[in-house]
Amino acid sequence: MLVRLGAAALLFVATPGTAGAGELTGREIEAELVGRQILWWQADGWQNGTLTLGASGVADITIAGPGAKSHDEGTWELRDGTLCTKWRMLRAQEKCYRLTRDNSRRFLTSGGNIFEIQEAGV
Repeated sequence: MLVRLGAAALLFVATPGTAGAGELTGREIEAELVGRQILWWQADGWQNGTLTLGASGVADITIAGPGAKSHDEGTWELRDGTLCTKWRMLRAQEKCYRLTRDNSRRFLTSGGNIFEIQEAGV
């Protein structure tokens, strides 16, 4: 199953204390996303799941869609202000995405999925 992670606008609900609108730097991406449980879905609603970017560069993703469910592990890194991911089974080729924050304190990726940080206890 091919996942178009980042193929529809990534939206992240910002954590308290984040800056306003604009493209995120590598440091901002790391500060806001690493070690957090991220809920994601495609803008068209076709697939959804969770994503975790571990501090050690390990990534974990679950994917659910019509009649299918899967899980994969991979790696992530920040390069030139982009978030780059590579998956063991879903997508061996690395893809990198820019993230921007809109005025509603959400984050958009150059790829196209919608993400939201799941706060503890939610």
